[in-house]
Amino acid sequence: MSPPGASGAREPDEWARPLRPWDGYFGVVWAVTVVLVLGAAEPSWPLRVVAAALVGLTLPWYLWAGRSALLGDTAAGVPERRYVLGAVLLFLPAAVLVGETQLVTFALAPQCFTLLRLGAALRVLGVLGAVPYVGWVLVWRPAAGEAGFRLLLAAATFAFAAFLGRWTIRIIGQSRERAALIAELEAGREEIARLSAAHGALAERERMSREIHDTLAQGFTSLLMLSQAVESELDDDPPRARRHVALMVRTARENLAEARALVAGVHPPIWPVDRSRTPWAGWPGATATGPVPRPG
Repeated sequence: MSPPGASGAREPDEWARPLRPWDGYFGVVWAVTVVLVLGAAEPSWPLRVVAAALVGLTLPWYLWAGRSALLGDTAAGVPERRYVLGAVLLFLPAAVLVGETQLVTFALAPQCFTLLRLGAALRVLGVLGAVPYVGWVLVWRPAAGEAGFRLLLAAATFAFAAFLGRWTIRIIGQSRERAALIAELEAGREEIARLSAAHGALAERERMSREIHDTLAQGFTSLLMLSQAVESELDDDPPRARRHVALMVRTARENLAEARALVAGVHPPIWPVDRSRTPWAGWPGATATGPVPRPG
């Protein structure tokens, strides 16, 4: 598996993906619950229709408010707690009327653990298990054996949902910590890249400074010294002044070529050195490496 960011943008976190798989799961649970409620042996047909209608209302409530809450869409205007409260209020009367309605718990439990903190989710889950059972016992007065069986079923449902919910919350928490760590590493990498670019720019400026000092600055110094020599030789030695003017033209062309090379980002051309035609050639006391400044 390639590391995050190796082939473009990192994939979104699992809880931020589209909810279509969850939509399908919730839809199947609700559909099966409605079928079981309508096909139950007890109670009477009108009460089963009322219970099925209440279960059916949880579906549009989920589509209108639940999906946006799960996606963290605050613009929808329905907070997480309000959605959970609405779903619970629709579920409890139906669960009291028809015991088969408790199957909806398997759809509501994941939502509670996703939208609420662990303690609040466990309390809501306890209400989803205890209130329907107590209401069902008080309304229908079942036999002891049936009441005991329903109690065991409710306890097992609560235990399974609590275990699955705690595991889900731990997985989501670890995933978010890892996502935060990855974001921090990516930010650090961007900072390193920025600092590296800044360091490269500074090194390039230093290189340009050295190039200018070693090439252009020396050429301009030669032009200045030649101009001073020409000024003093115009009256006394015109031929020599003309030679120095020619050297000034050659030096100016070389400086221009070196400047263009620097702008183009390449090393300046290495010009052949003709010691007999250096700007200081012929000066009294001059050497091969440079002129000896004349007094005054």
